Amino acid sequence: MAPPGPPQPAKDNHPPPPGQQPAKDNYIAPIRDGPLGGEVVVVYVDENGNKVDEPKIIERPDLAKSADEPEASHGPIWSPLANPPPLPRIQYDFEPEPPAFASLRTQRQQAVKGAFAHAWNGYRQYAMGHDELKPLTNGTSDPFAHWGATLIDSLDTMLIMGMQDEFLEALVEVEKVEFKTNSSIIVFETIIRYLGGLLSAYELSNEQHPILINKAYELGKLMAPAFDSPTGIYPHTWNPTKPEEYFGSLTADLSMHMELFALSYHSKDNTFARLAQNITNKMQDMNARGQSKGGSVIPGLYPTGIDTRLDRFTDYVVRLGAMGDSWFEYLIKHFVYVEGALEQYRDMYVESMDSVKKYVLAFSPGSDMIFIPSYNTFTKMSDFTMDHLACFVPGMLAVGAKILDRPEDMDLAKGSLETCVHMYRSSATGLGPERWGFNYAITYDRTLYEMDIPKQKAPEPRYQVNYPLPEKPERYRSIQAQDRNYHLRPETVESLYVLYRLTGDQKYQEYAWEIFEAIEKNCKTPSGYAAIMNVDWLPGPQELERNQADSMESFLLAETFKYLYLIFSPPDVISLDDYVFNTEAHPLRRRSTWTWGE
Repeated sequence: MAPPGPPQPAKDNHPPPPGQQPAKDNYIAPIRDGPLGGEVVVVYVDENGNKVDEPKIIERPDLAKSADEPEASHGPIWSPLANPPPLPRIQYDFEPEPPAFASLRTQRQQAVKGAFAHAWNGYRQYAMGHDELKPLTNGTSDPFAHWGATLIDSLDTMLIMGMQDEFLEALVEVEKVEFKTNSSIIVFETIIRYLGGLLSAYELSNEQHPILINKAYELGKLMAPAFDSPTGIYPHTWNPTKPEEYFGSLTADLSMHMELFALSYHSKDNTFARLAQNITNKMQDMNARGQSKGGSVIPGLYPTGIDTRLDRFTDYVVRLGAMGDSWFEYLIKHFVYVEGALEQYRDMYVESMDSVKKYVLAFSPGSDMIFIPSYNTFTKMSDFTMDHLACFVPGMLAVGAKILDRPEDMDLAKGSLETCVHMYRSSATGLGPERWGFNYAITYDRTLYEMDIPKQKAPEPRYQVNYPLPEKPERYRSIQAQDRNYHLRPETVESLYVLYRLTGDQKYQEYAWEIFEAIEKNCKTPSGYAAIMNVDWLPGPQELERNQADSMESFLLAETFKYLYLIFSPPDVISLDDYVFNTEAHPLRRRSTWTWGE
């Protein structure tokens, strides 16, 4: 029988304010088609819900400046610190490994490398030059402009794994890529996969292959006109031949700071870094402007939808999962990436996380599990669901805790990671669902939550060959999987890698190994690895294909296998004291010296 979980509450813990209902003002509703994107459809409606061609600005007394609304302020155009104080080291100080443990860790590392090689060989044989391999039919898929997403996403993983021959062979294919298109492309995905992959491979290969930076610069020049909106904010989808066709964007789309700064650094063309910095300044201004002027309702909680023409948010919902996630992630990552030279990113991150703790996070009394739902900043209501994409948050919180000396955030990182791990360990396949709901949780309160923390078992001694993980649990009855698909996603193993590197707690390695074994058991096909349709159904050994989907996203090779490999590598391999990962797991070297230009 499944554990019952905490008692059910009598009513919702997030009631709307007295007399308030969601506003029916003209608004823009962003609609994202599918798990990774598609067109963002911008729709204006009037106060009666009828579609209109253009927005009508209506004076709204009920949207007058709220108590949470800050005074408007404008961020700096360009103000890096010349000599920022050094940031603290964040990786755990690992002691030498006993030989028996080093042997076990190496065996696991090489098993992950073998899985990557299996997926790469299938792609190379059946889909080279296409974006993705279909691992059941050996067909191909091209959702990212047919520029070879898996090819470029895999380059730095090969270098990290020591697959030099495969890397050199792949470079021949990279030379054939032409960054030209007459179709719409997703700007965010193009930057994180292609630009991030090329720049990371260029750095990790010691800048020995000019084709990589040349291709990155070619792509950067192609994409720069996407920023030519009235606000400098690019749309979610953009067509180089029809640049004014789309004008809806998502907060998560605006995660490109590290990639554009790195491109400026290597190309000596500061155009790209300035485009990125302008977006940060615009978002800071929109946040400070307040809801009555199309800005944030609560400081630091950036809503999801953006109109790139009107310089305003178009809804009230903040999401640390799909459609909002990596914007928050890049605030702390970019601060670390420039080694503290731009304090603006630190300040924006701290403001956001303080508001996230106050309004967004929830927890289940009697356990240390932290939930990360979406939150409507106008109605002050949560939707009591959490998606797998939000499982990057533990790693983000852990880095911020160490860099900025915020120990409470480390407890939240551990608690939210326990939620993600629970969804894996309590499923029939050992894999995590795409989205889940929870019937009972209360708004996070530090005092109440910390009452549960001492009950948790102290960490086991490190370097145990037979580490005693607890038995796999049955899922709490108060938690239900709502979307049981598993898309080979990396977010949970990403956070396991970060938490292991920052705390040294071996249990995170063991959780990661369980996930890898589950991928091998349930997802492997003769030519690659397939997504899973129902993580809570375990077919017989000869019927696995019945639960497999004909999809192998490029992030399996860029992220999932990379993080799994690194968690079983020595801690000086891609140290978090030297590198920052972009949101597609492409590591970029942290830099304390920048030539900014004019």
